[in-house]
Amino acid sequence: MAARLGRQAILTRATPPTLHALLDEMVLRRVLGGPRVMARQLRHLIHAAERPNVTLQVVPLAVGGHTGLDGSFALFDFPRNRSVVYLDHKLTGLFLEEPPQVAHFRREADRLAEVALSPVESVEFVARVATEHERE
Repeated sequence: MAARLGRQAILTRATPPTLHALLDEMVLRRVLGGPRVMARQLRHLIHAAERPNVTLQVVPLAVGGHTGLDGSFALFDFPRNRSVVYLDHKLTGLFLEEPPQVAHFRREADRLAEVALSPVESVEFVARVATEHERE
């Protein structure tokens, strides 16, 4: 829990990094922890997306199958070092540093951003789903 809170605090420091989050609609709809917990988490996402350094986009279910369904990944760009990709799994994680590997995941992220809702539409969509959870 402390590690998660520490990661969140990074987004609010004086010179925060940029975060572009691409979420599949299903992660907004699959209820974990109960509807009230889900609604609170979604409201937290909305609040985070209000920051100028945070962009949130939702890939709607209507898109159908997409490359993001292969598993989550994080693409990290550093000002003075090479970009890396982090693949997260239940038991382990893997960093990819080779330029062709990073380029592959950058293309994947770009494709997802193209089919996702705009940032404004995404925040509105997350708010609607949060309201749905609040009504449950």
